[in-house]
Amino acid sequence: MTPNRKALPARLEGTPRGFTAVITAETIDRDGEVLVPQGMNATEFERNPVLFWNHDYSQPVGKSVGLKRRDRDIVGDFTFAQRPDGYVGEFFPEVAAALVGQGIVNGVSVGFVPEDGGARRATEVDRKKYGGNVSTVFSRWRLLEVSLAPLQANPEALITAVRKGVMSPVAAKKWFGIEAPKRVVVTVNVPALSTKTKRAPIDVDSIVRREIARAKGAIYLPPG
Repeated sequence: MTPNRKALPARLEGTPRGFTAVITAETIDRDGEVLVPQGMNATEFERNPVLFWNHDYSQPVGKSVGLKRRDRDIVGDFTFAQRPDGYVGEFFPEVAAALVGQGIVNGVSVGFVPEDGGARRATEVDRKKYGGNVSTVFSRWRLLEVSLAPLQANPEALITAVRKGVMSPVAAKKWFGIEAPKRVVVTVNVPALSTKTKRAPIDVDSIVRREIARAKGAIYLPPG
C-alpha cells in the first residue's frame, strides 16, 4: 500500500520539547486536491503515532502526542525523540529539533489512503467551495503517518546551521544534499616585538658640566 502524500507549509509553534502544527487543512493544494478534515480516520495512526523525517520510514524523529480535529483543519502536537543515555555521536532527532526551532524547516506532510468511496471528482459545488482548480476531493481518508517536510528549506540557512554546529556537514549532505564550504584557515606570521628597549649610553661629562653651569647661574650649551 503506497500512501498519498500532501505537504503543507505551516507555521510551527515551538513547545519545550516539540512543536504544534496544522497537519492538513480544508484548502486546495498544488495538485488541485482537497483533504476534508472531518473525513479523517486516525485509528491506525494513533496505534503507532510516529513522526518521520520527509516520509523516510527508517528515520523516525519523534511522535504525535495528540491530534485535534477542527472545522477546517487538523492540529497536531509532537515531541522529538530524546537522546538515549550513553548514546555517543550525532543524534538526528536533535538536528531535526534544532532545524524546526530555528525556522529552517517549517512544513509538515501527511501520508494517507482514501477509504472506499472516499474520493470523488470535483463537482460544481466543490468548485464553488474550494475554487475552480479543484480536481479531487477526499471526503473519507485514513491517516497513516505524519512527516516533517524539509523540501523548502533554505540552503543558505542550512549552511549557517552547519557553521553554528547545529548539524554536521555529513548530515547536511545526507539529508539535504548541501555541500557546506570548507573552512579556510589563513595563517599570518607577525614578527615578535622585542621586549628589550635599547638604552642610550649615559654622558657623565655632560651631566657634570650642566650642573656646574647651573650652580654658577650660567646656561650650559651641549657641544655640537
